[in-house]
Amino acid sequence: MSKRILIIMAMAAEARPIIDQLRLQALPANPQLQSPFPRFQGEFAGNAIMISLNGTSSEYGVDRIGTEFAALNTQSAIVEFAPDLIINAGTCGAFSTDADIAEIITSDQPVVYHDHRVPLAGFDRFAMGAYPTAYCPEYFQGIGHKLGVVTTGNSLDMPEIDRQWVRQNHGMAKEMECAAVAAAAHLYGIDFLPIKSVTDHIDIELNNVEQFLNNLNKASQKLGETLIRVLANIR
Repeated sequence: MSKRILIIMAMAAEARPIIDQLRLQALPANPQLQSPFPRFQGEFAGNAIMISLNGTSSEYGVDRIGTEFAALNTQSAIVEFAPDLIINAGTCGAFSTDADIAEIITSDQPVVYHDHRVPLAGFDRFAMGAYPTAYCPEYFQGIGHKLGVVTTGNSLDMPEIDRQWVRQNHGMAKEMECAAVAAAAHLYGIDFLPIKSVTDHIDIELNNVEQFLNNLNKASQKLGETLIRVLANIR
C-alpha cells in the first residue's frame, strides 16, 4: 500500500538537489499566508512525496531556520497533505567521538530539546519534549547510518549549559528544528523519522560556524543521497 510522505526541511540549499532529482513540481502558494512555505510534490517509488520548506524571511533574506517556523510549516503541511509519515531531513552538529563529518544520524529514541530549561515539577519534562520516532531498520537497509538521540535548540553555538544538557540526555545530533517537527507529528498521531547529516563537531576548538560553512555542501550531498535511498526502501 502506498504512503504519503511529508519531508520537512529548513534550508533551500539542502533541499534543491533532492527536489530536482525526484522531479517534484512546485505547488501554488497558499493565498492565506503572507509569507508562504514553498512546497513541492510528486511520486517516487510508488509513494506520494511532498517536500515543504520553512521558506525565506522577507525581512532578512535568509532561510527561516529554528523551531518556530519548523512547527508552523509542519502544522500547515499536515493539514494540506495528510501524510502517513513525516521525515525531518537536514544537517546537524555532533561530538567528534560520535560521528564523522557528513555521517548520517537517525534515531530509534525520542527527540528532545536541550535549551528548554523549566525547573518546575511536570513542566521540566514537558519542556524537554521526548517526542517519539518511528525508526524502521528496513528503511536503512544497505545504508550506512548511526542511531542516537537527536536534540534540538535554537542556537548554533554551544554554551556550557547546553553541552551539559546534550550529554545528560545522551544526545548525538545537535540541531535546530527536529523536536518542533516531531512535536507536531505527535500531536496528529503521525509517524516521524529524523535524518541528519553532520556539518560540524561541537566539541573541538575550531569555530563551529566556520565548520558548518566549510562542510555544508559535503553534508548536504550525503543527506540527499541518503534520503533518496531511504525513500526507495519505504513500502
